[in-house]
Amino acid sequence: MLRPDAFLLRSDTVRWSIRIRSGDECIQGLRWSTLMIDGVSVAEQPKLGRLMLSGPSFRYISTPGALGADRFTLKVDGASLRVKGSSLIEVDVSVE
Repeated sequence: MLRPDAFLLRSDTVRWSIRIRSGDECIQGLRWSTLMIDGVSVAEQPKLGRLMLSGPSFRYISTPGALGADRFTLKVDGASLRVKGSSLIEVDVSVE
C-alpha cells in the first residue's frame, strides 16, 4: 500500500487498496501525525484471508490458493487535535 489516504476521526470513511499475492501477507500501521488512537476494531471481516489486529496496526494474510477480490472494514476510534471521533477504513484487496 503506497500513500494511503488519511483518516480524520470525524465520522469519515476512506478507501485503501492492497495488491497481494496468494498466500502472502500485508502489515499496515494506522498511526497518523495528529491522531491519538484509542481503539481499532473489525467492522467487516475479509472472505479470502485472515485479519489480525495488533495495537494501531493490522495484518492481512491471504489464504494460499485464493484468488480474486477481497474486502474488509476497520473502525478506528480516537481523537484528532483533542476532538474525539471515529473513522471507517474500507480496504479493497486484490489477491493475485
